[in-house]
Amino acid sequence: MKHPTYRPYSLLIILTLFAVILSACGADKAAGTAGQDSAKESKEPPAKKVLRVGTSGIYPPFVSKGKDQKLEGYDVDVLNLVGEKLGYQIEWTVAEFSGLFGMMDSGRIDTIANLIAVTDERKKKYDFTDPYAYYSVTLVVKNDRDDIKSMQDLKGKNLGALLGNNMHNYATKWNKENGNEINIKAYQDVSGTYQEVALGRIDAFIDSNFVAHSRIKAEGLPLKIFSKTPLYTTENAFPFVRNKENEAFIKQFSKALQELKDEGKLKALSDKWSEIDVTKP
Repeated sequence: MKHPTYRPYSLLIILTLFAVILSACGADKAAGTAGQDSAKESKEPPAKKVLRVGTSGIYPPFVSKGKDQKLEGYDVDVLNLVGEKLGYQIEWTVAEFSGLFGMMDSGRIDTIANLIAVTDERKKKYDFTDPYAYYSVTLVVKNDRDDIKSMQDLKGKNLGALLGNNMHNYATKWNKENGNEINIKAYQDVSGTYQEVALGRIDAFIDSNFVAHSRIKAEGLPLKIFSKTPLYTTENAFPFVRNKENEAFIKQFSKALQELKDEGKLKALSDKWSEIDVTKP
């Protein structure tokens, strides 16, 4: 039987095609590896989580604008430390106090930093972190006023309050239950309210004890706290809209607050911003 004859050029063609196929496979593999390496190199780190916080920006020593117009105060420092522990960047929104809860309800902010008191009314709608501050509520009057020793003594007089805060709500409720004889003037901006007392435009202003101490000293006005006995005391925390997602986050937030307290950092911040220890009831 006669065998077929293979010519040299046929074998050369076959070997050339085989080499081309091998080269193509190797190139594809290299390209795939290079693509993976390039993807790894170009992959950016995940964006830092953001906690959106609303504030009036005018409630020293808890939150106010410094000389550089940046927010500063006890609340600001507390949130920055909590953010560091939880890996969150704090994004601030400044607005009138009376609109802050509405902003939180609509999802424009996540929480509020404005020395928010935990009240029964608020607990019906919102969930709170563990307390980070405590205060007593008092009345600020002129140095020469000895006729105001209780809410009863304000009947027929003018009382100032920050619109919508718990002290304004307390005064409004007390007034309604006791004859509506106090003229309550609500302010959107508290920055000039102590001057209003000094000028006699209002007879008293209702405020927290350490804010009162701080502002009287800082503003150098002829004012005093009406009594050593406060009107009432309260605890303060950060509020959140009630839902499952926030429920889990609040637990993390409260854990971070407890760690800061155990580390002595909350007390250090209190000493930095207030003459009174705000970390104790």
